[in-house]
Amino acid sequence: MKPQQEYDLLSIGGGTAGLVSAAGGAYLGVRSGIVEKTALGGDCLWTGCVPSKAIIASARVAHAMRDAERFGLTAAAPKHAFADVMARMRSVRGVVEHHDDPKRFRDMGVDVHFGAARFVSDREVEVEGLGTLRAKRFVIATGAVPFAPPIPGLAEAGYLDHHSLFETDHLPERVGVLGAGPIGLEMAQVMSRLGARVTVVEMADRILPKEDRDIAERLRAMLEAEGITIALGERVDAVEMTDQGKVLTTNNGSRLGVDEIFVATGRRPFLEGLELDRAGVRVAEGAVSVDAAMRTSARNIWAAGDVTGGLQFTHVAEQQAKAVLRNALAPGSSKIHYDNVPWVTYTDPEVAHVGLSETEAESRGGTTFSYELDDLDRAIVDGVGRGVVKISADARGRILGATILGAHAGELIMPIVLAKTHGLKLTDLTNTIFPYPTLVEGVKRAATEYQRRRLEGPGGRVLKKVISWLS
Repeated sequence: MKPQQEYDLLSIGGGTAGLVSAAGGAYLGVRSGIVEKTALGGDCLWTGCVPSKAIIASARVAHAMRDAERFGLTAAAPKHAFADVMARMRSVRGVVEHHDDPKRFRDMGVDVHFGAARFVSDREVEVEGLGTLRAKRFVIATGAVPFAPPIPGLAEAGYLDHHSLFETDHLPERVGVLGAGPIGLEMAQVMSRLGARVTVVEMADRILPKEDRDIAERLRAMLEAEGITIALGERVDAVEMTDQGKVLTTNNGSRLGVDEIFVATGRRPFLEGLELDRAGVRVAEGAVSVDAAMRTSARNIWAAGDVTGGLQFTHVAEQQAKAVLRNALAPGSSKIHYDNVPWVTYTDPEVAHVGLSETEAESRGGTTFSYELDDLDRAIVDGVGRGVVKISADARGRILGATILGAHAGELIMPIVLAKTHGLKLTDLTNTIFPYPTLVEGVKRAATEYQRRRLEGPGGRVLKKVISWLS
């Protein structure tokens, strides 16, 4: 087949980064196209954000039914079929899917092609079943896939990951989860709340290694109180099949019998079949290497999203794609800065984070101000008083970072993210009127601790004496 008309911008991959790049290019008036191997929407729609949050919602309702006595209601064991929960998830996913409908993008002016792509040169890709497409600029946005460790017997025994889990309709009675990061903990809690006996095995000595140790320990205690077993400092060395199911053998000699294994040991950029060397695109540590402007080693090729191996979040992929558009199509250069990127672990309660951790901030001379949510009126009446708001700031009240453990922490973190991004101080949060009673008041209460400590210092003592004298 002869080469198609040359594109000004062609995205390889139909996840968030690829879709934002292609749609943005069309909006800006350039000839824009996208090549996707299977279906538009990427990990977020099909195997990540949308389906996982759907079953998290079902599990939360099941837990609330069992916990109804705390609210003066009669508790009830939820009667459900796991297949119905998964059917609801797929139905919800189908509703969200229209945002990524190929027709919608074609109506925007984006040419949508399906098939596996491989680079022929820095100006051409060959698409399976279609032929060759030429472009002045490319955006590599092929995402990432689950990574399974090379444990002897694991592949032979079989396992689930965050791709295959959403294709099953059967909840095993006993589940062994490998990895205590966000995905492992979120799905461990879901499966436990829906009726499975769950054991999480983690090599490190703590869960959520990117979070403050205090926050991680608090969440661990909450998960264990729900009946989840968490084994820390253990490594699975072998998996074998027996008549009683799958058996995990750890480095300390313990043996764990399970009916299914859920692997949550990380994700790796998806580069298979792209033949990036033909385009002069450098790969480092298994990811496409980019500079601060998201440009690869080939001057007319950019990359965005999980394939670059950085923070693997949908909102980061979107921001990177916007940077690509500015840098590829407009004069000048726009760099990506990650200091103000928030992230959320969607356990119940949630963990939300932005900026430096408490330990990092204090090592740089910062101070952490905390407010326990069990003392917040709205949290008390809603029965969600478990958790804490922590905000770290320098001596002038400039925000260095924050972590929230609590219900709706992903929403509660946003005033802090906004303040940090735009250089506001803790006093700006304190002087802002928050509605009462709300959970977000917890953010203001933590910020108010900064002012209280200032009043307890030398300056505050002088102020009190002046006020006393004037009175």
